[in-house]
Amino acid sequence: MARLSNKLGVDEKGQRTPRSTSVYLPKGGTGEVALCRKCGALYRNKRWCIDETELVKLRGEADTGKVVCPACQRMEDHNPAGVITLSGEYLLRHEDEILNIIKHVEAKSRAKNPLGRIMEIQQERDVMTIGTTEDKLAQKLGREIYKAHKGELHYQWSHDQEFVRVSWSR
Repeated sequence: MARLSNKLGVDEKGQRTPRSTSVYLPKGGTGEVALCRKCGALYRNKRWCIDETELVKLRGEADTGKVVCPACQRMEDHNPAGVITLSGEYLLRHEDEILNIIKHVEAKSRAKNPLGRIMEIQQERDVMTIGTTEDKLAQKLGREIYKAHKGELHYQWSHDQEFVRVSWSR
């Protein structure tokens, strides 16, 4: 009988499962050190970060690779990893408070992970739609709005892609 998976990340056929299926993350990495030419995010030790002191040092170095980070690529392609839909009469009365929560959560998230960004915010009457570059940021935004304003919150994940739809209403 085949085992489905174990703690080592081996799938049912005995092959190692990939860490990420995102088409925006390079399979072999981007080299030792790279700098996003659009937003200035720094890639080092297999992680993206924003380190102002390192950025100042690296901007003048010729051996630093110039690339486009996964978040900027998603924004270029207009391909969000998360879509949050906020709706209801309550949204219109508390729009400024909700937008402040959204900006605060994004800033806090971006300090830890510069790839988690809000791509766009659109509003039509009592419906606001927000696109994010990471599914986890979309989940976090929905959760924080729900914690502050209650209402009804639903998540819908796409299992074959890293994508989530979050809907909140009140």
